[in-house]
Amino acid sequence: MKDLSVMRNRILSQFAEQSPEAYARFAQSLDPVTFKRGEILGTAKSRPSHVYFVDGGIVSLVATTSAGHSLDVAIVGTEGVTGIVDALGANALPYSWIVQLPGTAYRAPTNVVREHILSCSDLHGLLMAYSQSMAHQLTQSAVCNRFHTALQRLARWLLLTSDRAGTCQLALTHELLAQMVGAPRSAVSQAAAQLKEDGVIDYRRGMLTITNGSRLKSSACECFDLITRALDAPAGL
Repeated sequence: MKDLSVMRNRILSQFAEQSPEAYARFAQSLDPVTFKRGEILGTAKSRPSHVYFVDGGIVSLVATTSAGHSLDVAIVGTEGVTGIVDALGANALPYSWIVQLPGTAYRAPTNVVREHILSCSDLHGLLMAYSQSMAHQLTQSAVCNRFHTALQRLARWLLLTSDRAGTCQLALTHELLAQMVGAPRSAVSQAAAQLKEDGVIDYRRGMLTITNGSRLKSSACECFDLITRALDAPAGL
């Protein structure tokens, strides 16, 4: 059985607490893995062979246009799991799962997860609740990208990423930030420069540090609070 004292993934921890025996059976199929920045865990419209319960780092759900433009529409940290849609029996989504901050996860074959979902109501409930919070994040991201400024979106994305990753130091380039925020690189660079001038962030040599979280939050739109409440809501609420 996986050591719960060091496990950070919320879904697995809650599952173990709610159904110890069912979790013990499920844990036999879990393999710890390490992923690197840029690693692709699943591609658009594909059927992923594995589900990843994130235990560290950040995985982004990325949409790509036919012209090659990419946009981060949701992120997954230790609160969540990737590839769950297929395990729940739904059609594959038109997104890719890409590692943005290196970390670790517990991996299980998709078909095994599906079997356990069918036999365990607690696991099914936890994954359905998480899927609902992910849908909320996708919806709110669409609203944010349509109505809010590049600076607000950048602040929102940095706050969410920092919260999910559990660190104020993020290895990010302006090019990656532009892709994640869905704005021209010039607009993101200008927004980052403004936040740095205001003493909210600092960045050098590809490393961005949040130096004042409360002021960064005041620079973000309301989407940060709305998404955070959805992601952090107890299962079933």
